[in-house]
Amino acid sequence: MTAVRARDAGEAGKDLSRAATSGFVWLLVQSFAARGIGFFSQLILARLLLPADFGAIGLAYTVTGVANSLVSFGVDDVLLQRQKSIRWWSTPAFWLCLGLGTLGMVVMIAAAPFAARWYHAPELVGLIAAIAVATPLRTLATVPAVRIRAEMDFRFLATFNTFDIFALQVLTIVFAACGLGAYSFAIPFPILAAVRAVWFWRRSPPEIRNRARVVQLRYLMSNSSVVFLTKTLIEIVNQGDYIVLGLIASQSIVGFYFFAFRFSVQPVRMLAGNFTNVLFPALAQLRYDPARQTQAAVKACRLLAFLVMPFCFLQAALARPGLHLLFGERWMDAVPYVQILSIGLPFDAISWITGALLSARREFRRAFVYALVSTPAFFGLVLLGAWLGQAMGVAIAVGVYYFVYPPATSFLVLCKSGVSWRAVVDFYLSPSALAAVAVGLGQLGAASSAFAGHDFAQCMVIGVACCVAYPALVFVFKRDMFEQIAQRFRNMSGKLGRKLSAA
Repeated sequence: MTAVRARDAGEAGKDLSRAATSGFVWLLVQSFAARGIGFFSQLILARLLLPADFGAIGLAYTVTGVANSLVSFGVDDVLLQRQKSIRWWSTPAFWLCLGLGTLGMVVMIAAAPFAARWYHAPELVGLIAAIAVATPLRTLATVPAVRIRAEMDFRFLATFNTFDIFALQVLTIVFAACGLGAYSFAIPFPILAAVRAVWFWRRSPPEIRNRARVVQLRYLMSNSSVVFLTKTLIEIVNQGDYIVLGLIASQSIVGFYFFAFRFSVQPVRMLAGNFTNVLFPALAQLRYDPARQTQAAVKACRLLAFLVMPFCFLQAALARPGLHLLFGERWMDAVPYVQILSIGLPFDAISWITGALLSARREFRRAFVYALVSTPAFFGLVLLGAWLGQAMGVAIAVGVYYFVYPPATSFLVLCKSGVSWRAVVDFYLSPSALAAVAVGLGQLGAASSAFAGHDFAQCMVIGVACCVAYPALVFVFKRDMFEQIAQRFRNMSGKLGRKLSAA
């Protein structure tokens, strides 16, 4: 039986490779589009809103982020494992998600007054309630989204995600221009959740008329519970720095930190998130061929590292001249946070892929153990940083955590899969070293007395030097990686050209 499954997996390999490559093309394009949209909207919002507004929404997310881990209960990951019989599982999965989403909304609204008193911020009651309304609406699209991912229709997902990001930023800017302050971030959520539900239902309406069997609900609950606990712990870690800052710092300081984190994390979330969306369905289908499954994950880890490191390191180098050029002194307090976080966060990227590998192998309990260990480790570092250095100490602690813990878990996952420890170390060492040298050359040039006091010139020198030096260094020291990236972009250009010609 195992041999038959392995043979079937091998026969499907070429189709999976084509689908994954196509998905990579579409979602990479979406990543660059989203990066551009997010960057420009961040600039506009920084002019329209005050640091205290960013701080208020950051504190509100500490409640809504954790409560939103109830939305799918991990049902989407479990459902995606049953791709061939997904229609028979749609009914129980839909009603389970909707029920949990409604519960999540109730929990958020009930917790809002307590959070307002905890942070001494009365405006959190309304902000949390506005975001909470979106929770059950978002669950309406959970099952259709799983069906679309199972079909590996990444073109549809990339198109909608680009629209969603663009609409979210436009609505936020419009509401900010109308003087709604922190509510500018909250109000778009229920609007776009409803749009997402309608759009996904038109594309892939779920089967919800079948009778949900008790045994199915038990299966989903039992298999999803570990995933749910893992996601909850991860979300608590994601919000942990804001929770601590909300207790020790002013709302404006929280706002500077929230602005910096939101700015710094974009390359990681967009590139790593899209890699994971493409890989997970393919990895799930290769679960009977672990060797090829590991090989696909390794290729993705290496490619992602060489793409995300230069983006983040360049971001750190451009923070001071760039923010001063755009905003003068208004947001300069955020510069050290941007620099620290931009150096630490890219080391988290590979863990997104190794996490998807664990889920594809149904090693949910192992992922839970890693999350369980990460929570006290993260809070221990952050509390120590807060005690030693207030907000700056928190930023340093967060940077150190992402520099150490996610690579450690990825090391364990990949080495257990048969990947040599030297190869895993090289995933981090080579791209970070080459990116540091390229960015360092740019900063060295910008430090020249000829560019002193000229923010635009410094940004140009750093940007051009990095964009020239990094590919050159990769070509010299990692020729195979250079050729792989170049081939990816050639394929992307060819596919886009053919699709545009056909259109």
